Amino acid sequence: MDKLKLNITQLNTLVKRIIDAEEFLQTISVYGEVSNFKISAGNAYFDIKENGAQLACIKFGASNLDIKNGDMVLLTGRLNYYVKTGRLSYVANIIEPYGIGELYKQYLALKEKLATEGLFDERYKKQLPKFANKVGVVTSETGAVIRDIVHVAKKKNPFTDIIVYPARVQGIGAEAEIIAGLKYFEESDVDVVIIARGGGSFEDLSPFNTESLVRQIFMCKKPVISAVGHETDFSLSDFVSDMRAPTPSVAAEIAFYDYNKIIADINSYINSIFDSSHNFIKNKTSQLLENNNIVLQSLTNIKNKENNKLEGSITQVQNAFQNIINNNKFNLEKTMLVIEKSNPLNILKQGYAMAKRNGETISSVNNIQNGDIIDLTFSDGYAKAQIINKENK
Repeated sequence: MDKLKLNITQLNTLVKRIIDAEEFLQTISVYGEVSNFKISAGNAYFDIKENGAQLACIKFGASNLDIKNGDMVLLTGRLNYYVKTGRLSYVANIIEPYGIGELYKQYLALKEKLATEGLFDERYKKQLPKFANKVGVVTSETGAVIRDIVHVAKKKNPFTDIIVYPARVQGIGAEAEIIAGLKYFEESDVDVVIIARGGGSFEDLSPFNTESLVRQIFMCKKPVISAVGHETDFSLSDFVSDMRAPTPSVAAEIAFYDYNKIIADINSYINSIFDSSHNFIKNKTSQLLENNNIVLQSLTNIKNKENNKLEGSITQVQNAFQNIINNNKFNLEKTMLVIEKSNPLNILKQGYAMAKRNGETISSVNNIQNGDIIDLTFSDGYAKAQIINKENK
């Protein structure tokens, strides 16, 4: 008996005819967990899986379909075999909820367990530094995430350092690399740590929903900002971190302080001091002039009334008047001297200098070490200096 010989097109056509001819396959229901869900050209493409098995599915005209990765669904539709690619798929006509997906149930169970232990409690959240000079980022070294963070950071503060620990953020080994990044920064001199990745499916975000990573974030000595997925995505790392950012760009907005705003605030404060000093001097001068006018008018009246008195009495009154003027002049000069001494620039002109390190004012000898490079501000310029010796009083 001769064997049947078919080309690929003939074989695939035969398979399709067999499937299409089987009546019960034209309306059949199947359930499973949604994975790899996406919308393209108004149609929904996704897989459903269950106990290691997987089936490719399509739902036509589904631009507003309300399902997501991890959902458990019941589909009603038919099997379709595509001759050109030799691929079996399922065309869904009706999609209904069918319980909770296994991955999502595991996620909820772990979330409840960790919450019960108190790992998400607000009382354990560390305060983020207001002026972070060095920020560590655990993420993929390629892609839009790190570019977005660097762009925002340099726009807000070009003087802040960004240290990147490259780590896989999905797939096998991602969890271990993210944990290694946290441990690395915990022993470094960074002020805050960002863990970040872009959006993805529920399975893609799974490294950020592991118990070991959550516990590492909880134990981390440095403040941690979690920026995982899109704004609507929530991972367990978001709940345990000291701050949750809806996107990596927002995480950068939170972590890096606005250098230009700080400078503007300082300039505004200095201008306010000078304006207040000027107004104070102006008001005091006006008051003294008004007092002098009152005294002059009073003495003129006395002189007119006492015009017939003896010369000695007139001289005595004139002396009293001169004493009042001298006292007022002395008080004015004393007030002007106090005001002048309070002028910040005059304090610097007396030989003092304002010392800063990394933009922060040094108020104590305990805040510097031998070898430190510091910035000195004088009344007429700036200088850098190195500490070669320090001594406490």
